[in-house]
Amino acid sequence: MNTSARSENSSVSNAAFPYLDGLNPPQREAVTALDGALLVLAGAGTGKTRVLTTRLAHLLATRTAGPHQIMAVTFTNKAAQEMKHRVSALLDGRPVEGWWIGTFHSLAARMLRRCAERIGLTSNFTIIDTDDQMRLLKQIAEAEGVDTKKYTPRILAGVIDRWKNSALKPENIGEEEGSRIAGGRMPKLYRLYQDRLKNLNACDFGDLLLHMITVLKDPANRDLLDLYHDQFRYLLVDEYQDTNTAQYLWLRLLAQKHGNICCVGDDDQSIYGWRGADIGNILRFEKDFPNAKIVRLEQNYRSTPEILNAANALIAHNAGRMGKNLWSASDAGEKINLRQVWDGRQEAREIGEDIENLWRQKHRLNEIAVLVRAGFQTREFEERFMTIGLPYRVIGGPRFYERREIRDAVAYLRLTVQAADDLAFERIVNTPKRGVGPAALADLHDRARRDGVPLFEACLRLCETDALRPKLRSTLFDLTQSFLRWRGQAAEIPPAELAEIILEESGYVDMWKQDKSVEAPGRLENLKEFVAAIGEFETLGGFLEHVAL
Repeated sequence: MNTSARSENSSVSNAAFPYLDGLNPPQREAVTALDGALLVLAGAGTGKTRVLTTRLAHLLATRTAGPHQIMAVTFTNKAAQEMKHRVSALLDGRPVEGWWIGTFHSLAARMLRRCAERIGLTSNFTIIDTDDQMRLLKQIAEAEGVDTKKYTPRILAGVIDRWKNSALKPENIGEEEGSRIAGGRMPKLYRLYQDRLKNLNACDFGDLLLHMITVLKDPANRDLLDLYHDQFRYLLVDEYQDTNTAQYLWLRLLAQKHGNICCVGDDDQSIYGWRGADIGNILRFEKDFPNAKIVRLEQNYRSTPEILNAANALIAHNAGRMGKNLWSASDAGEKINLRQVWDGRQEAREIGEDIENLWRQKHRLNEIAVLVRAGFQTREFEERFMTIGLPYRVIGGPRFYERREIRDAVAYLRLTVQAADDLAFERIVNTPKRGVGPAALADLHDRARRDGVPLFEACLRLCETDALRPKLRSTLFDLTQSFLRWRGQAAEIPPAELAEIILEESGYVDMWKQDKSVEAPGRLENLKEFVAAIGEFETLGGFLEHVAL
């Protein structure tokens, strides 16, 4: 479609494009302003997904671009699939083929398959998983004489991941950047790791974007950059506030010719800073694209004006934001009741009383909800509700004492208090990983059955023989001695302090510190809350009985 025809998109009638019906003026502007750079600042509940999918449909319906000329970047594969279905529905169910829609890494991998030889790989390269990455880093670190107990493979992988998120190759790392890690050998380990990956014809997750940035920035590959410039005339990016440096640089390379890039995000909702996300990417959008248009989606369809006014007043104090003011056309709604309480226990007590009063007024319990910021905060409420006999359900996650990390921690305490607790032993003997596989566990069970003793005692006895591999025997000996030591400290140390010692010395807390999953920070917060809860009891036995009941 020619430029003059495209310029008419903003004045098209809803009759010609019925999917425009129901859009408010800013939403319509964001959908129909197809040419040039566009930043859509979308507040919570303002119809961001509707704008994205309708804009995609409008690009296709107006024949401004074909499916293969559009790249749409999402943060999850689920979001990409949802977008495809919605666009197809807007186009009367017409299937859309030739899409380039997906996550940053899936799209980068698709590109890299086409030009792998330019980075020293072949098109059938392997994308290694986390376990392979840990094993490879451990081999390299041990060969270099690095203490892998102090600098575990997860620590090394975390450093390398941060460098890759910042688009830094080994030759870009200064000595000072790795001087405090692995005795200053981290830059060398990174280089050796990358060399080893290349020898294996493999990439890790971070390489997908890093390699494509390297290829596209190389003047020798100008032909490839020109190819992608000609193909991708329109870029759409979701959750732009959570992009990291590598993602930002990759997008800029692809958008630099046509400048038709639409980024949707919320400068007040950046939550992935711990993953390398840089809120500066959204704040400097107008500098990156000088003629960019900014559209603010401020009409909220979820909340009442009373709630929005309070939220606006709070968030106005945030530094580093472009500014917007959410509003709603709905009725004002009830005023917010703000209370100050001394601690979580008082909060739970007052909320429990409020719920009982509502119940006496004939309100149904399933009409009442308690929202918390983080999962660990449910504990105080659960304990209070159990005390007053108030039935409840935890939505969006298991009950506090049913969470994996809490069950593991309880198992450690149970085995400290009661050496005959075989179920607790089985749960934690290889958590964190200690090399106790099915065969080793079977040996422990055989010895326990033969001698008629608990698994813990069988483990002690096997450690005095040559029946186990030397390394495994040493590991299990250390574990059993730790439990004997903790058991002896139980009468001397307050239970909360002892629990903290057990979780630290066992390596359990460190396991979650090194874990890079989205859930790990929440699990660590839950463990802190768990230890705090034990402080209310005089003995570990008393606490464990409380949990069991």
